[in-house]
This record gives sequence, C-alpha cells and structure tokens, in this order.
Amino acid sequence: MDKTQKFLLRLNRKEQKETINLLNLILTGNITGLDVKKLSGFKDVYRVRSGKIRIIFRRLDSDVSVLEISRRNEKTYRDF
Repeated sequence: MDKTQKFLLRLNRKEQKETINLLNLILTGNITGLDVKKLSGFKDVYRVRSGKIRIIFRRLDSDVSVLEISRRNEKTYRDF
C-alpha cells in the first residue's frame, strides 16, 4: 500500500469521495473550475486545493502524475 492509499484511508467518507473525485478530474485532464495553482519555482508542478486537502501533481504534456496528497500544514510544500 503506497502513501496515497494510506492517506485516503485516514479520511472520513465525505473527504474520501471529494478527494477521489478530484483525483479523477486531475488524471483525466479536466481541471477547469478547480482551484489549481502553479507552484512557484517549478515549471510543471501544480496544486489543487479542496478545503484543507492539497493534491500536488506534475503535468508533462498529457502525462499527469500525483506527487502527494496531504492536509495543509507548514510542511505541505517543502519537498518539491
């Protein structure tokens, strides 16, 4: 089980559904209407915000990879 799956299991049902829906939208490339922001200092790394949940992903052309899903805290954006 990877880090993303462990994080999803710790969320309550409502947060799980919202996060999984966001992941599906990100992976299909349908990010219009989402709170997406490009992270400064990176050419291809973005974050999506939903309440206190942050999904950080890398987008190279049509290839999307999720780097991290976490709750917002002081360490959220450090390792990128």
